[in-house]
Amino acid sequence: MAEEDFTAATIEMYGQIFQKPKMTEKLLKKPPFRYLHDVFTATMKATNFGKGLFEGHMLDSKGITEKDDKLKFLTHLITLTELVIGEELDVKPQKIVTGQDPEKTNMFL
Repeated sequence: MAEEDFTAATIEMYGQIFQKPKMTEKLLKKPPFRYLHDVFTATMKATNFGKGLFEGHMLDSKGITEKDDKLKFLTHLITLTELVIGEELDVKPQKIVTGQDPEKTNMFL
C-alpha cells in the first residue's frame, strides 16, 4: 500500500466522527501514544465505543507515562477491536508504542 494511501483512509474515516484531535498525515505516519489515546477518547465520546473499558488515570493521556501502562491500554483496545470485528488484528502494542509499523497502526485505527 502506498504511503499516502494508509493515512488517507484513516483521515477520511475519523474526520467524519470528530474534529479534534486533528487527523493529519504527519501524525499518522508515526503516531505518538498520546495522539492515539486522544483519538480513542474522542471516538469514545462521539460513539460510546469502549466506554467503561478504562477508568481513572487510563482516561487521561497525560497520566499514562509508563511503558507498561501504555502497553496495557493498547492491548485492551486491540482486544476490544478484535472482539467487535470478529477477527485477529496483525498489530502489536510494542510496535505501536515504539512507532514501528505505522501502516498496521493505521489499519488498526
